[in-house]
Amino acid sequence: MRVVIVGMGDIGRELAGILSRRGGNELVLIDSDEKTCTELAATVDGLVLHGDGTDPALLKKAGLAEADALVATTSADPINTVIAMLGHRLGVAKIIVKLNRMGLRAACQEIGVTRIIAPKLSAAAEIAGALHGVNRLDFSLAVQGGLRLIELDAGAAVGKSLTELALPDDLLVVAIQRGQEVHIPRGATTLQENDILLVLAENHGAEEKLKKIIVS
Repeated sequence: MRVVIVGMGDIGRELAGILSRRGGNELVLIDSDEKTCTELAATVDGLVLHGDGTDPALLKKAGLAEADALVATTSADPINTVIAMLGHRLGVAKIIVKLNRMGLRAACQEIGVTRIIAPKLSAAAEIAGALHGVNRLDFSLAVQGGLRLIELDAGAAVGKSLTELALPDDLLVVAIQRGQEVHIPRGATTLQENDILLVLAENHGAEEKLKKIIVS
């Protein structure tokens, strides 16, 4: 798989390392900091390019049009969104964007971004795991075991409490993103307009149940 990653901060570096060690991936790494690029070129097996990730000429050099996936993980949400738009125009099948805030979520969804990563939600999920006696939630292992981590708008459930939703036992709401805040949910928590739920589902069947409850 040819993967282009733009923005080599903590998340970008960790992702590049994981994909490099896993093998079978052709990596292209882009960052605006020359020192970072020099360090990456010496440690990661892939093409490292120094420059502006929104520059069409640089993206052409990166071979973005032939990429299987594009990941935008810079520190700026607007830049990540622009990068996603450029990838969409070039027909990249899988586009993943990191958003620190959710203001540009709708714009990313409109252009068909495959996945929006919200670090605050991930942190909240880890906290929830710690509260339930788990030192760390390893979602890669969870997925291998059949669990699914779902991010979903509150939709038709707005105005209802989690208790009123009567979610089945194979679903667990682990965090709620509300504006710029992340909440650990309780049964009495009432869902509000524009809330985003992070839910663990045991299997595909549980995921379908959730969509019927929330979306309908």
